[in-house]
Amino acid sequence: MKGKIALGLAFATLLFGTLFFALPIEAQNEVTIGIIGPQGLPHWSPAGMKDAAEMARDEINAAGGIDIGGTPHDIVLAFGNEYAVPTPSPTDAYLEAERLITVEGCEILIGGFRTEVTQSIIEAAADYATPLLINGAATNELIGDTVGADYARYKYLYRLNPVNGTSLLYTIAGGIGGYLLNPTAPIPGAGYMIPMFADPTLIGPYGPGQVAVAVITEDLDWTLSIHGALTTPSVYPLLLGPFANVTYSGRIPDGTTDCTPWLTDVISSNARILIHVFSGTTGVPFVAQWRALSVNATLCGINVMAQLQTHWATTGGACEYEAMLNFAGTRTPIVPTITRAFWDSFVARTGVWPIYTAWGAYDAIYALKEAMEDIDSKDKDALLAYFESPSYQRQGLSGIFKYTSLHDVFTNEPGPVWFQGYVRALIAQWTDERMEIVCPKLQTYSKTWALPPWMYPLIQDTNYDQFVGVDDIVFAAEHFGDDPTRDRWEHVCDTTKDDYIGIDDIVDIASHFGATP
Repeated sequence: MKGKIALGLAFATLLFGTLFFALPIEAQNEVTIGIIGPQGLPHWSPAGMKDAAEMARDEINAAGGIDIGGTPHDIVLAFGNEYAVPTPSPTDAYLEAERLITVEGCEILIGGFRTEVTQSIIEAAADYATPLLINGAATNELIGDTVGADYARYKYLYRLNPVNGTSLLYTIAGGIGGYLLNPTAPIPGAGYMIPMFADPTLIGPYGPGQVAVAVITEDLDWTLSIHGALTTPSVYPLLLGPFANVTYSGRIPDGTTDCTPWLTDVISSNARILIHVFSGTTGVPFVAQWRALSVNATLCGINVMAQLQTHWATTGGACEYEAMLNFAGTRTPIVPTITRAFWDSFVARTGVWPIYTAWGAYDAIYALKEAMEDIDSKDKDALLAYFESPSYQRQGLSGIFKYTSLHDVFTNEPGPVWFQGYVRALIAQWTDERMEIVCPKLQTYSKTWALPPWMYPLIQDTNYDQFVGVDDIVFAAEHFGDDPTRDRWEHVCDTTKDDYIGIDDIVDIASHFGATP
């Protein structure tokens, strides 16, 4: 009998031990961060936030973790699906954010790409008073209608990436309107349209000689304010300049694969500038069909899919001359000491180029590390005070970063010049299977904004002043010997299109000396 009792006690002890060790144990000396994003899209993986967060985690942990109070803390990541695709589900997004907090024990959340679900993530984080760093969604209201309207509830909410929708709009307008506002002292951009493609028959609020502009945006919530600003007659001349005249606008449902009806309308409108705004997959067929139809309007806008390395292949090279907002071009040394190191490490790890959600996730984790080490704590209220300090700023991957009083990304130079260095969106253009920064100008890495040759066949006019002269010959000579892999490469100087700027290009330009359109 005693033997049976002893055996029973031993079994009970073994069972208890098994159950005990199966239960989650609160980890010591760890910082648990939840990454929640659009699983199923490259914005999540392989080019997006998941892979970049893992890279930051691995780098930091390998270097000793986060030093808090003299004790190293490892970063632990937990991943969640924001349920943005195929159909946004705000309810599931809330439940997933709640799971990360209550089950996974996440002390901080990073993510929120699609506006339609990010608001639910915000509400879950607020319900549990958990810090959330938005990474992906640009909609103004996500900050203005939360932190700005109810600070007590939403004080732990921040947007780290990207700059908000208004700033994105100003960047597009700056690239286009910077020239339109003063065509006699141009800062090159899509504004080459003035006076090159002014239509004397087009009468606008400033008289004849307007340039026709088309605006096409995806039919999602985050584009509403951008679309409205670019198409409202009392507003858009203030952004695009007095010579811009929006002659066509359209909204395309997300997921559309045949964009030709809208592009046909663009052709009918005689637009010479086409502003496109897409975050989803429709951006790929839209660009391919723009080229297939040889639409006589240069592309400039937002196309998140165009940030992907695969964009050249998926469009069959049709994306050449597309300009869109981005954090960098291909290996562009925005911040020379760190930008290329991040780019190269990410490519070595994943085999693909990083898009903006990757930049944001990586920067967010390093920003948290620096903050926790500076305040010697991971307490959310201590972090709040730290981020809200007027003296807070840090060097991020794409510029100097700090928060506004509403916890949004501070940015102050969205136009064609950039002197102070605070985070901003840039305009990159696809040429020669690469993305090159064409706005802002005056940077060591800035390139000439190239016009599609079917719009302006006089390709020997490399500076687009409507005359082939000595300046064009000198420009090509300055880049003699360059190819697309070199930082000095200028696509417009390769007039023979052999991916090399040589004597043949100089001779070609010289042979057209004096030519005009």
